[in-house]
Amino acid sequence: MYETRRATEEELPIILDYWYRMAIEMARIDGIPEPDLERLEEVKTLFLKETERESLTFRVALNHNDQIVACAGGLLRYEYLYPLAADQSLFGWVISVYTIEEHRHNGLAATLVDEICIWLKEKGAKRARLWSSSTGRNVYENLGFTRMLDMSKPLV
Repeated sequence: MYETRRATEEELPIILDYWYRMAIEMARIDGIPEPDLERLEEVKTLFLKETERESLTFRVALNHNDQIVACAGGLLRYEYLYPLAADQSLFGWVISVYTIEEHRHNGLAATLVDEICIWLKEKGAKRARLWSSSTGRNVYENLGFTRMLDMSKPLV
């Protein structure tokens, strides 16, 4: 019923729109600030730059009409494993995971995130991280992700 593949550069505007939809949903669900529309162009530039550097890739799921109904991205970054680590390590970030509402609960997010994790591992990343809405955590925990130490408190 669905096919997955690597996204093309021409499809980045669709993925950017899905990233924005994901951020709006996370804001609604978890009470975080809504994304800034003016930053969309900055994110688009970042997506293009990182794709050209081959440190960013996206996977998409297509329905029977070849329309993109879900996406997930992988971004490579060097970061410190913890604040006092001596050296930086290559990390993979899973980003922009989004499925159009009427196509949810078909395993698309899990499939795409698995495919992204394979790509990250092939590129040399030893660990993958992601940010998740509270409603998406079970999907990621079922894929082997664990909750990190990061905690938050609104200061109002």
